[in-house]
Formats: sequence, C-alpha cells, structure tokens
Amino acid sequence: MTRMTVYLLFLLIAVLPLFTESAKFCFSGQNNRYTKKQCSTGGDDFEYTCQKFVCEGGRAPFVLRTCARKNQGCIAGPRTCKFSGGQGSCTKCDADTCNN
Repeated sequence: MTRMTVYLLFLLIAVLPLFTESAKFCFSGQNNRYTKKQCSTGGDDFEYTCQKFVCEGGRAPFVLRTCARKNQGCIAGPRTCKFSGGQGSCTKCDADTCNN
C-alpha cells in the first residue's frame, strides 16, 4: 500500500463513526416521571438507542423510557407487562431524547 492509501484509510476509519446514528441522551423513567439522561459515561464506545416500552391493559398499565445498547431489545418491561395481563409494545429511536 502506498503512503497516501494508508493515510486515506486511517482518515476514513477516524471519521466514519461521526456519521453513525446513535443517541447520546434519552429520557429515562416510568409513566410521567422521567428525565433526560446521558446514555454513556464517556468511558465506552457503545452505540445507544432510546427505548419506550408501553404496557396497556392488564392490572397495572405503565410506560418505561430508557437508554440501551443498540443490540439490546426492550428487556425491562415485557415480563412485568405479561405478568400483569397487559399487552406491551417497544419502540426504539436513535436521535437524542426521541423517546418522549
């Protein structure tokens, strides 16, 4: 490889992460008690997504909002929702505070 090719490859690797969609801030909390939260502490390089889990019907309907790694599904709410006899749905989004 030529020096120019190596330089361009290094530049591409350095700039590419800037173009990936990932949330830095999400709302976190339950029902109408939620606040803006920073997803990463800065010490990791994981990509985050905002999640909103809505449980309707059943004995105890609720809404959960949180940050999660992109490769994780909604893991906090489904079991609780099913146990209470409700029907749940999870939405994910990659923009900051998009899980309002």
